Amino acid sequence: MQWDPAVDVVLNRLPNRFIAPPPFTGRRRERAHEGLHDRIRELASGMGTGDAFVIFPEGGNFTPERRERAIERLHAAGLHKAAERAERMMHVMAPRPGGLFAALDGSPDADVYFVAHTGLDRIRNVGDIWRELPTDKRIVMRFWTVHRPAIPTDHDERADWLMDEWQQIDDWIDRHAPTAA
Repeated sequence: MQWDPAVDVVLNRLPNRFIAPPPFTGRRRERAHEGLHDRIRELASGMGTGDAFVIFPEGGNFTPERRERAIERLHAAGLHKAAERAERMMHVMAPRPGGLFAALDGSPDADVYFVAHTGLDRIRNVGDIWRELPTDKRIVMRFWTVHRPAIPTDHDERADWLMDEWQQIDDWIDRHAPTAA
């Protein structure tokens, strides 16, 4: 997000903190993710009324290649049911729930706000931002809230809940995606 000039300008004028995922692979990455989740939980625990914690559970901008890698990761982890659900979603990547769950655990009273959008589909990297400006595209967004009592506390139920929300996003994008000119 910091590479996006508009986001960088706005967020560097507000109190915020960017947390980058660990660059490691294999077991080192798993240990690093545990530390990352601890930092997310700690950061979320200090939230008060009016604060926001923005997290992207999919881990990056959608590309067909990243979508396929996310599905392969789920299969490799033995999460075949989740992989099969992810295979049916054509517009989003399967979420990686660890960071979101850590934030929820750190802030047990926080509600969750989802944002679905379409119209920025061709913007996948910094170069695309400049290539697509000025934009004459129609950007459509949908926001909704899930209040905390509706969010499961059990890990597996929470994972299913998140996949259900992701399916809603995928279905919404399918109905609202711009048609090719």
